[in-house]
Amino acid sequence: MIRRLFVALSLTGVAVATVLVLRRSGGPEALFVLSAGNHLAALGAMSLEVVMRGARFVILGAAMGVSVPLLIATMAQLAGDGGGAVTPSRSGSDPAKALILVRHGVRGGHIGALLVGEVVAEAVLLPVCALVLILSLESVSLTAMGATLTWSVAALTLVGVAVWLAPTRDSTAPRLLQRFGVTGPRWERLVTIAADFRQAAGGLRRMSQVHLALLAAATVGHIGARLLVLPALAGSAFAFDNLAELVGWPFFLLYGAPLIPVPAGGGVIEAG
Repeated sequence: MIRRLFVALSLTGVAVATVLVLRRSGGPEALFVLSAGNHLAALGAMSLEVVMRGARFVILGAAMGVSVPLLIATMAQLAGDGGGAVTPSRSGSDPAKALILVRHGVRGGHIGALLVGEVVAEAVLLPVCALVLILSLESVSLTAMGATLTWSVAALTLVGVAVWLAPTRDSTAPRLLQRFGVTGPRWERLVTIAADFRQAAGGLRRMSQVHLALLAAATVGHIGARLLVLPALAGSAFAFDNLAELVGWPFFLLYGAPLIPVPAGGGVIEAG
């Protein structure tokens, strides 16, 4: 009850602040410059993007033998967006996703494997998408690919370290964790989660070609849908003449911003 009241108060505060800002800044006039069709198209692209990310969880779960309903997976993605929006470098995104998944019966080790699979799929396909954009758009230089490649390498490195550090069943708690009280039942619980994670990650390594193709389609689909939001707002005529500004550079800014360790990427997206 308290949690729901807190959420209701937060949403009310956002609504009140939005109304005040719009009334004092001439926002309504700016909003109505664009047609309702443009707004609906952008909303559709945004909704499709979230659903594609949810579908990716469903596909990863199927590869591991875990049932993750599309509705729950999509709710987890929305929670991740909310948690990431209010934390430095979107550090609250994955914990928020995990919270939704664990409430609906997904085990901790499987949640870890879902998050790892999501990151790996993104890190592998982002450079491919970046290269396609660079070759398709004349005004986007090859140097812009640096941020995307850096993100991919960093993500894959972190995943490798996480898998390597996952404790085995016969391992003992490190002294540092013992100082924080991670001993006995707590350590056994952590080892059980790690064992589930290793088993689930093994299932991901043995994904069938069908699952791999579906995973790639969902990942590319979510990236494409995210990049369609600005062109949808601008309209087809304007978007076609300004693809680099509305599609190319936003791509590199969206995926380069997580490298900057401050909330919202330090405003780098807005500056672009």
